[in-house]
Amino acid sequence: MKFPTVRILFLLTPLSLLLSGCNSDLEERVDRLEAELRGVRSDTRDEVSELKNRVISAETTIGISSDGRSFEDRIGQLEASVSEYASMRQGNNGMVYLRPNLRGHAPLNTDHGTFLVRMEGMDLNIETGGYNVHLNIGNPHAIAIEQFTLVGDHGGGTPQLAEGEAYSLDNPKIRKWQESLKPFEYRVTKTLEPFSWTPFDIELTADSREELEMIRFSLRVENARLKRQTAIGGSENPYAHISIDSQAASVLRTEYGAFLITVKGAEKTDLGTRLDLEIGNPYGFTINECRLVGEYGPAIPQRADSTTPEEFSEQMGTWSASLQPFESMVSSKVSNFRWNAASVLIPGPIENVQFLRCQLRVEDVTLPAATDKSR
Repeated sequence: MKFPTVRILFLLTPLSLLLSGCNSDLEERVDRLEAELRGVRSDTRDEVSELKNRVISAETTIGISSDGRSFEDRIGQLEASVSEYASMRQGNNGMVYLRPNLRGHAPLNTDHGTFLVRMEGMDLNIETGGYNVHLNIGNPHAIAIEQFTLVGDHGGGTPQLAEGEAYSLDNPKIRKWQESLKPFEYRVTKTLEPFSWTPFDIELTADSREELEMIRFSLRVENARLKRQTAIGGSENPYAHISIDSQAASVLRTEYGAFLITVKGAEKTDLGTRLDLEIGNPYGFTINECRLVGEYGPAIPQRADSTTPEEFSEQMGTWSASLQPFESMVSSKVSNFRWNAASVLIPGPIENVQFLRCQLRVEDVTLPAATDKSR
């Protein structure tokens, strides 16, 4: 009966030795892994500590420049410089500065190109108490600006600065002057025709002319129409639009090139209305015979702010139907490289000859005779 027990003990002894050996190996592996983990933790703490020291050092040194200025001071000066540069760019690229005594024109940059602006003067508006400022904008591009808005401000002249004083908002004098300017926004519905000057008025609110010593504004285009070019380089519409009371020159495009025309006066005659013209010829040939052909009529309607598009379209339709055709010979030759005085006769009464839609038809030209320099 004891044999089975002895046999069982005999079988369990090797198993116990085997398990004991396995436990020993596992304990050694666990000890070894714990030692490696302690080493990794130690190295990581050292690296983290070193990294922390580097960050603290960087945070300490970045705040101080070589000349002793703090980080906040350097950032503030940089922001001020950027603001001043942006202000300068806006003034150079988007604003035109006008003064009553300014002679000639000033350029005005827009996202549709550069236009030319000049101030023709200003008058007191007795009814409103403001001032009507007479402006003239030259459009050298092949696009018609049909609606635009002038956005700017006006005020007295810039203050006199002593030598060495900076023209910037950091200067109290400039800052005070800037705060005294009165802003304005004026929407204009008159079309800036391509290749011509367009006069118009804007009304500004001011207590005296001294508040209009400086007028500056940008031009925001709201509606523009491209003049399509044909295969031979001419315009889709070769007709010039001329307002009789305009002092600006219009462009007459012909197969010989573009000429300039301006109306200098109108006089009633027994046969109709005589228009005194000046025609500019920038070319080397003389036009011996030419004629103006087109339509005439009353002044083109101006759209008021309260007028709806439908109402304005009806006004334009009525006005367009009132135009009458005409054809008139130009009274004199158009010599080369100069302005030429001339006249044409329009068969309508002077009150109905306020607008011309016409083209110049050249019938005969001559070039100067060649000279033989060998003699």
